[in-house]
Amino acid sequence: MRIHDDRNRIDREAGVQGPRWHTVHEGYFAHAAIARPFVEAVRRAALASKPDVVADLGGGTGFVLCQLRAAGLGGDVRLVNVDLSATQLAECDDRHIECLPLSAARVSRRDLNVGGGRLMIILRSLLHYFGGEGLRPLLAHLAAQLAPGEMFVHQTASFAERRDADCLNLLYRKMGTDKWYPTLDELRKELEAAGLAVCETEPAPPLALTSADLAERYHLSGDDVQAFAEELSQRFGPVPAVFSPAADGFTAWLHYHILTCRRTS
Repeated sequence: MRIHDDRNRIDREAGVQGPRWHTVHEGYFAHAAIARPFVEAVRRAALASKPDVVADLGGGTGFVLCQLRAAGLGGDVRLVNVDLSATQLAECDDRHIECLPLSAARVSRRDLNVGGGRLMIILRSLLHYFGGEGLRPLLAHLAAQLAPGEMFVHQTASFAERRDADCLNLLYRKMGTDKWYPTLDELRKELEAAGLAVCETEPAPPLALTSADLAERYHLSGDDVQAFAEELSQRFGPVPAVFSPAADGFTAWLHYHILTCRRTS
């Protein structure tokens, strides 16, 4: 994914960045209880691998890193929040967290100033931004920044069933985005192909997406919402806990998994 594509995405979603990010989608991305499984997975991996630097790619307002500090991660560990959006980074005001205005697709080990230390990369709900064609090169880039044995922990939207992934992928194409969601099996295969061995997999809380929130985020009209609801219903029929049409729009759900990975030799 080219860096100007990142800029286009940031510009399009500017309305839900900054303070609004903490309340969009009913506050999913700034809710401590919802984030807890991911925070705990990162904390466990950090205890095992003892990183000197933890870099949260696409870390936005720094919420996850703040939660990690509250969970006891800190001290000698440098916490680096990497995000291309200046609006998001401006909301990160914890002096213990460094902010780095770069794309996840471009950030390097040198940028993170790891030196001779150990690095851990984390990210939450980011891989889908790079689309189906961008996933493999992004994972290869991230793996290349890690030394053998270093950890990559991420919470990624992925589906157990092909039909569920196809349904949400069609919705996002209709909304005019390049976002793309793999099945869990596809995601594991891509990680392994990049040299990232999957050590643990666990579910994370699903994200309910109302058509009202999506209309705000992607600048959709009422006619757009109705047309999407009708087309997906006709094509897929009932898709429980994935897509549910209603008289005034629809609700869709992203299903998340937390994958703890280790860079192989």
